[in-house]
Amino acid sequence: MPGGIPEVLLADDQLAVRRGTELTLREAGFRVAGVAATVAEASGLLRRRRYDVALVETLLEDALTAPMLSELLAERPDAPVIIFAGRDRTALGAVAEVGAPGLVLKSSTPTTLMQALRAVIGGRRFVDPLAQARMPEPPRRGPRGGTALLSPREREILAMLAEGFSGAEIATRLFLSTETVRTHVRNAVQKLGCRTRTQAVALLISQSGGQLSNQPAR
Repeated sequence: MPGGIPEVLLADDQLAVRRGTELTLREAGFRVAGVAATVAEASGLLRRRRYDVALVETLLEDALTAPMLSELLAERPDAPVIIFAGRDRTALGAVAEVGAPGLVLKSSTPTTLMQALRAVIGGRRFVDPLAQARMPEPPRRGPRGGTALLSPREREILAMLAEGFSGAEIATRLFLSTETVRTHVRNAVQKLGCRTRTQAVALLISQSGGQLSNQPAR
């Protein structure tokens, strides 16, 4: 906290929201020490930069931040991270499970955001009173045991989506066509009884305890 000014890292992929949040932070006496728009950028900042608190969106370029935050908090249980939750309720449910000390909705008032920042900087926990009402219902499960229904390839692809890879990147890495990747994703969503791929990824994260492994499928 150089000169007594709290330093904040901000991870949000929406430029207008990011700039508005930066302005709110500066006006409240905080300094933005770094910004990120992707999961990879956020992971790098959170590990390399010194900061007093970090605001991290639930989704960065449609990739869930939950696996990255789960790994970070396993390494540093006291990491001063606040989940900065947007509109996606499924992503909120997935990220809320990682155990970050703070959770605040982006739609909440600046006063609530300041309360969250000061609480987490002070070593306390803070949950936005409005966040609980936004938590999603548990995804509808498949008939015989959730993610155990997935083939090794389906599980591998969902895990890679959770880690932030795009469908095209997955196709390249696994030597598959993009249509084959889309087919595996559709099959996984259907098997898990989910409505969207984000919900399927969230269910995989939940049932894996945040520990995903991408061993090549046989």
